[in-house]
Amino acid sequence: MFTNSNFTPAEQVSLSNEIAKVGVQSTPFTSMLMQKGNIERANSTIYSFIEKVLDNTDDITQEEGADATNFYSSNRKELNNIMEIFSKGVSISGSAQAMKQGQLSQEVNDRLTELKIAMEKKLITGKKQDGSTGKRKMSGLIEFADSSNAVSTTGNIKEQTIKDAMQKLWNKDLMEGEYYALVNADVKENIDKIYENNYNYVHQTTNFGALANSVNTNYGTVHFLLSKHVPANKAVFFNSAYTDLAYLREPSFQPLAKNGDSNRALVVAESTLKVASPKAVSVVTTNTKA
Repeated sequence: MFTNSNFTPAEQVSLSNEIAKVGVQSTPFTSMLMQKGNIERANSTIYSFIEKVLDNTDDITQEEGADATNFYSSNRKELNNIMEIFSKGVSISGSAQAMKQGQLSQEVNDRLTELKIAMEKKLITGKKQDGSTGKRKMSGLIEFADSSNAVSTTGNIKEQTIKDAMQKLWNKDLMEGEYYALVNADVKENIDKIYENNYNYVHQTTNFGALANSVNTNYGTVHFLLSKHVPANKAVFFNSAYTDLAYLREPSFQPLAKNGDSNRALVVAESTLKVASPKAVSVVTTNTKA
C-alpha cells in the first residue's frame, strides 16, 4: 500500500516494486515474469536482441590430443520489439483528500492495477506498430509465435492437443525452462473436464473440485495460467526461459502541477515483451465447427 509520504512534488517515485504486488490474479503472465525476475532494461524505443538458439551439430567427437580446429556458433538472428507507453491519470479534489487522508494513495494504487492489466493484455495479444503512423505498440506473445509451432483442433481442446503443442516445443531443441500455457476460462474449464476422472491430489476435507493446474507429458510438465486476455479460441504454450519483460521506463508515480482545488498525478510505464526465440511459443487454435 502506498502512503502520501511517498509522494513529493519535485520528483517521480518508482513503483517497480509495488506493481509486482497488485492485480496478480488479473495479470498472471506479467506477474509470473516479475516473480521469476524475468526483467530487462532497454535503452531505446526499439528493443533489439539476439535470438537464443542452440547449435545442433550431431557429431562433435574429437581424437585424443587433437587441436581445436572446429568452432561452432549458434545460427542466430536479430529480433526486436517496440516500447509501448502505458499511462493513467489520477485526480482527487481537496475535499476528498481532506475527508479521507490517503485517498490519493488509494487512487494511485487503483490506477497502477489498471495499468498492469492493460500491459498484460498487450504482452499477450499486442500487434506491432512502430509509431510511424500513430502510437507505438508492442508485438505480443501470440504474434511472436513461430508459425511452424501452430496447432489446430476441431471442437474443444483434447488431451492429444496438449501433447501436440508440447511436442512442437520439444522438437525445437530449446534450452531448459518451465513450460506454461495461457488460457481463458472456457478453455480452462474444458481442460479440467479432460482430467476430472484422472488426477492425483492431496485430499483436504474443506477443499473440493478438480483443477488441472499442471499436466505431465512426455515432453515436459505444462502449468496453466488463467487469463482473461487470451482470445476465446486460443491457448498459448511457451517456455518461460525465453520470455522477459523489458522496461525503458519502469512504472513510476509523477506528480503534476496543482490545478485549482485538486491534486493530480500520472502513473506511467514504458515497456515491451522480449521473446528470445519465436520457436519457444506454440499457439493452439480451436475450431468450434465440429
